[in-house]
Amino acid sequence: MPSGTDPVAGGPTDRAARSRRSFLSLLGLGGAATLAGCNAPGGGDGTPDGSVTTGDGAPERPHYVEGTATGTQTLNFLSVDDTPSANRVALALDGAYAITPDQEIFPLWADVSTDEGRVYTVELREGLEWGAGYGGMTAEDWVYMITEVFQADPNWAGFPNPGDWRRGGEPIPVEKTGTRSFEIRLPSVDPAFPLRPIMWGAFCMPKGLIERYRPDGDQEGLQRDEEVQTLAYAGNLGPYSFERWDRGSAFVAVRNDDYYLREAEDVPEEWREAPYFDSYTYRVVPEESSRLSALRSGELTATDVPETRVEQLEGLDDVDVRVFPQAYMTSLVYNQRANGSFYEALRKPAVRRALAHAVDKRSIVEDVLRGYATVAHTFQPTFSKWYADDEVTEYGVGDAYSHERARELLAANLGSTPYRYDGDRVVDEEGEQVTLDLVFAQGSQAVETTAQIVAREYDAIGLDVELSGKQYGTLVEQHLYNGWQGDGEPPWEAGPYNGGPRDGSVSQRPWDLVLGITFNTYPRTPSAIRGFTVERGGINFYGYVPETDFASLFETATGTVEADARRETFEEIFGALSAEQPFNFLNMGVEIVGYDSAVEGPEEVFGHTWDRNTWRLDST
Repeated sequence: MPSGTDPVAGGPTDRAARSRRSFLSLLGLGGAATLAGCNAPGGGDGTPDGSVTTGDGAPERPHYVEGTATGTQTLNFLSVDDTPSANRVALALDGAYAITPDQEIFPLWADVSTDEGRVYTVELREGLEWGAGYGGMTAEDWVYMITEVFQADPNWAGFPNPGDWRRGGEPIPVEKTGTRSFEIRLPSVDPAFPLRPIMWGAFCMPKGLIERYRPDGDQEGLQRDEEVQTLAYAGNLGPYSFERWDRGSAFVAVRNDDYYLREAEDVPEEWREAPYFDSYTYRVVPEESSRLSALRSGELTATDVPETRVEQLEGLDDVDVRVFPQAYMTSLVYNQRANGSFYEALRKPAVRRALAHAVDKRSIVEDVLRGYATVAHTFQPTFSKWYADDEVTEYGVGDAYSHERARELLAANLGSTPYRYDGDRVVDEEGEQVTLDLVFAQGSQAVETTAQIVAREYDAIGLDVELSGKQYGTLVEQHLYNGWQGDGEPPWEAGPYNGGPRDGSVSQRPWDLVLGITFNTYPRTPSAIRGFTVERGGINFYGYVPETDFASLFETATGTVEADARRETFEEIFGALSAEQPFNFLNMGVEIVGYDSAVEGPEEVFGHTWDRNTWRLDST
């Protein structure tokens, strides 16, 4: 998603500054890859944008080719919610606005502002034009899209995130206030709303396109629409224009000569020349080794690199490997629902703390992940503004990694459960060895190796572990989804991952431990982790019932605009989570990307792609 001067360090213009003043103070966030044509062409004098010039003085720009493992099945953003599709659509559609690494709004199509964190005003910039004859983008397009698609009941378009636009089951009121402005009226204060992936990065379609299908709820017709599947309606709204899409092999977009930001006066100079490539291609190369070979040979401009292959690229003159922090956490998840073989014990925080002493987190990071991760201790990365060292309890490192201590704590806290130590082994009430079923997601050697390490560590404290690798989809269906097995109707249910109270809602197949499922820690909007941490949370497939009243704490954190109060409450939440250990927080991963060494622009910070339209190749 969406530097000459860095738009952050250099100071944004009035439009962006209004956004910061209007809501960032409420948050306490501070003041302020494809197989051809990736090399810069040779010959000619270098120009400021990193291109060369032709004989008539017109710039001749290079081509950007990104290698990916998978393609996409549709360009209809209304019916999908996957990264490959969104990446392709984003070449032609900028979206409402970007978020910088400093968590500041950078207006693209729109600016968003608020006075008190409940009513948000969205103002579209001038000069936004649809393609295919739909005219200019207006507030009416947005209000129609939100009310007739995002909030539609029934969800006729198959929009994957209808809950984003509802509060308490009711639609969030949205009202047009001018030709290019509308208001979003939240039922309660939410100073973090602009940082949530709701308006942030949101795409839109013209009302004239959608209203052809809305009366009959014709999802199939919308899906087949040629203007939708070729992004013909995109007009001047993105840096590139659709050229061709060869399903399963390549998606190609060419430089949009009418890109609206070239006429904008409120963006840094480099945005007014963007993009700096004549085309951007996503080339599907399923085989990992083929992608890396293509990068080394110069056929790819960029591609993801697994941590186990970084050494092969280090030291190459033509390849630059960069490491970016990201928000996804790997945890060892404990089944506290009634179909586990050790669930009575796993429901006790003291038992979970004992088990956390048994696993060497630093060894996993350094030996398995080759140092390309950081140890995790709570549901937030250390780079988060909401992380406080003095509130977080660390396990699995230093003196808190000890098999002897783990055994002591486990023995001391099994008394009220059906389990006990018999010699150096943990047995059940029948005197049989306790064997835990650890199910892991196949496809990653690092995940499988970590599972083997966990099995060895647990064996050292008297617990047998049986490993079972499954395809991700199968794992989700058989072990994460759960449904009510008790009498009558469940007293409550919170979706497919949480079918009700843990004694009555269980998964299709039993399990004790799960590895290979990563959780988003939402460092920009930490209240979003509520669904992981309360009994009735929508992601609580593991049956966690907290001792801490997290529901009240989240209510406190989200119900105030006072920055210090929000920070103190979130610090309390993350401290309590580290103490209760709903699962063993193992590590925060990183994204590793290999680039043609001439690529300039990507910075090794969280949210690094926000300004990718200004990236370029050094022509020297």
